[in-house]
Amino acid sequence: MHFPGFSADATQFLITHRKISGVGIDTHGVDSGQDTNFTTNSLVLAKPRIVLENLTNLDQLPPQGTTLVIGILRLRGGSGSPAAVMAFF
Repeated sequence: MHFPGFSADATQFLITHRKISGVGIDTHGVDSGQDTNFTTNSLVLAKPRIVLENLTNLDQLPPQGTTLVIGILRLRGGSGSPAAVMAFF
């Protein structure tokens, strides 16, 4: 599988130096298609953070100053949920 994602080094940098609350990407996973260990998912979700996938129009957001509103379905026993994501800037 060949699609982009966050490298382990980039993810660790964001967690350590940028104190992120989560990551989002426009592909169907934050880990590259080559990463079968799901390193970014593991690093990000080791603490209460969020991973958003299949986002659109990310190129229209400014680099800083965006507020996200994320509506989720609370599913029992699942590892994820569909979400409605809106950005305000």
